Amino acid sequence: MPAEAALALPAIRVCVDAARAAAYARETGLPAASGATPLAYPAVWLTTPPIYDAVQKICDETDSVPVHEQQRFVYEAPLRLGQDYDLHVAMRREEAPPRLNVEARITTAAGAPVARIETKLRLVPRASLGKGRVA
Repeated sequence: MPAEAALALPAIRVCVDAARAAAYARETGLPAASGATPLAYPAVWLTTPPIYDAVQKICDETDSVPVHEQQRFVYEAPLRLGQDYDLHVAMRREEAPPRLNVEARITTAAGAPVARIETKLRLVPRASLGKGRVA
């Protein structure tokens, strides 16, 4: 994908799995007994095959590795345990510094907006790894 070009993925059906949400809460130091979905829980969906595969393809094309740089979640409604949602993902590369912006909208199955996610991944050239410098 050329820099500044956008890639939109088809909508991905996801679910807030109660056991996975509880594990995520424990792993991030949140009280697991709250019964609420952790605010950063949608980050787990970024590893679903369509998203992971697209990121991997971009990293292969740029001979780089992704390094998490920034993440932001903006909610219009809470995520409910056991509920299905649609994840609408778009990716855009930047040249300077080399970065992949992953933007996602979460909607209900009926299309009502729930949240927006923005993740920035720095694309670190593999050639610079181990040399004490990063692009």
